[in-house]
Amino acid sequence: MKHLKNSLVIMLLTCCMVGFSQNKKLHIEPYVFKSNTGEKINAELGKFPVPENRKDATSRNINLHFVRFKSTNPNPENPIVYLAGGPGGSGISTAKGNRFQLFMEMRKIADVIAFDQRGTGLSNQIPSCKVQAKFPLDVPGDAKNYISKMSEASKKCISFWKKKGVAIEGYNTVENANDLEALRIALGAPKINLWGISYGSHLAFDFIKRYENSVDKVVLAGLEGLNQTIKLPKYNQNFLKYLNTKIQLDKSAAIEYPDLLKLMEKVLDDLEKTPQHVEVINPSSRKKIKVGISKLDVQLVTSFFLTKNPENSIKLPYLFKKMSQGDFSEIAQMVVLLKTYAGRVQAMPLIMDAMSGVSKKRLKKIRRQSKHSLLGSTTNFPYPEISNKLDVTDLGNSFRKNPTSSVPALFFSGTLDGRTYIESAKKIVTGFRNSSHIIIDGAGHDMFMSTPKVKDLMLDFFRGNKIPSKSIEIKVPKFILSK
Repeated sequence: MKHLKNSLVIMLLTCCMVGFSQNKKLHIEPYVFKSNTGEKINAELGKFPVPENRKDATSRNINLHFVRFKSTNPNPENPIVYLAGGPGGSGISTAKGNRFQLFMEMRKIADVIAFDQRGTGLSNQIPSCKVQAKFPLDVPGDAKNYISKMSEASKKCISFWKKKGVAIEGYNTVENANDLEALRIALGAPKINLWGISYGSHLAFDFIKRYENSVDKVVLAGLEGLNQTIKLPKYNQNFLKYLNTKIQLDKSAAIEYPDLLKLMEKVLDDLEKTPQHVEVINPSSRKKIKVGISKLDVQLVTSFFLTKNPENSIKLPYLFKKMSQGDFSEIAQMVVLLKTYAGRVQAMPLIMDAMSGVSKKRLKKIRRQSKHSLLGSTTNFPYPEISNKLDVTDLGNSFRKNPTSSVPALFFSGTLDGRTYIESAKKIVTGFRNSSHIIIDGAGHDMFMSTPKVKDLMLDFFRGNKIPSKSIEIKVPKFILSK
């Protein structure tokens, strides 16, 4: 008993020393925060050091940054930490955008922390790699060429970063979760509230699994479970089917697009047999350029640019109708953007997704389902194929096990979210015994601003009120017609 008591005393002292040490390293200064619309507010800019790779004692320290918006509540709750999506998104940049007012509203509850995760925004201390994969615009894209060139460029960048002293394998979700705990300790908070979206939910789930006692409440949208980095094509196909039901509810659109899936199938089958070439004006040079378009190019453009939110998806049937009539001019402009964007190599998103990985069992299911999906597995592209060619460590199946938890949780899903799917979300929600799931019928991936009801539900939840699971219907924008 005496030995046990002494051990507890030592543990307590160690804990306190760690907390003191972290607080001592925390640097905070006054900061005038300015939104993208010009609104200004007095805030605080904070930074604190963490090891770049906690498994490598020789790795450097990096500074992680955040902006703190002080609470307007005289008795504030535990801090609310915002976790951006991506991976690669900046919490500070997000706060400057159209969610600025939502950040301000959350101050009614507690201090709000716009956190830049490692490798993002102000927390990015990775030298820029100038290497890019180049894809000839006049050559229709094929998977082998895309993966080969992207892998080659990624390998060169990884080699460059390592030579510059970057502990590249430190950019994984486990280290990201450890950073969150370091942030909590640095702030001197007994617990933190988590608010995040997409990859931010992926990070939150790992943090809950590792540090459940450090979590007060969580509000998450666009759920991406720890085993859901690589999405199931079946769910993407279901999304297209549901989008078609929304088209049929629009009288004018229903006449022009009686069956979206058949229209898409015909266009993609024709492209598979005969890739297209079209001349368009390059928006940069204002000169005519020739663009080659393959079935894969159109699948990728659709997955990347046309399924994320309703604002994107309302143009999807119009573009396929134009292609069915032999007009590829508008889709060609999007293929140019695709090929330009695909060549860039960004460290944080590349390594985060590669290390989160996919199990062999799930990969088999994905390959099987992709044969019966109009868009194949392009929602995931270039993963997991590129991951297999990089010299980075997969975090393993134990990492990919989703948490079970009693932490109070409020989850949001959108029926027109073509990135993270309701079917996937429902599997995660079952692991949270004290949770509510709000389905917004008509909302896409970026659903926090889809309706003022989201803000009201968040405020009620953070105040400790019980929120029942329910569905909220919102109006879908009018589909674009070709006439």
